Amino acid sequence: MKVEWTAEAAAELDHMLAYIAAQDAEAAGLVAERVITAEQTISRFPKAGRYDRDTDTYDRFIPKTRIVLTYAIRGGAIWMVTAWHTSRDPETKPSRNSDTTSADE
Repeated sequence: MKVEWTAEAAAELDHMLAYIAAQDAEAAGLVAERVITAEQTISRFPKAGRYDRDTDTYDRFIPKTRIVLTYAIRGGAIWMVTAWHTSRDPETKPSRNSDTTSADE
């Protein structure tokens, strides 16, 4: 399945990678590689993530990071809805709401 990123999820991931790169550019590269690997795995096995029935989304924890990708399966595509670093304040976590995607897209 094709993987698409919402603008919000892509911006959140970019923000995390920029923060990591400011501390250690090599580490940011490793995290980016792990995100790409996770995206490829999600593409092949979209229902392997932890399912949330209330929002009809899935969570996928990226190995060797503290990043969680939340995604929805809509219209034959996988939509990354949020990218979340677990060290952040839970009150600032982006919405899991996948209404920003539709089968028409």
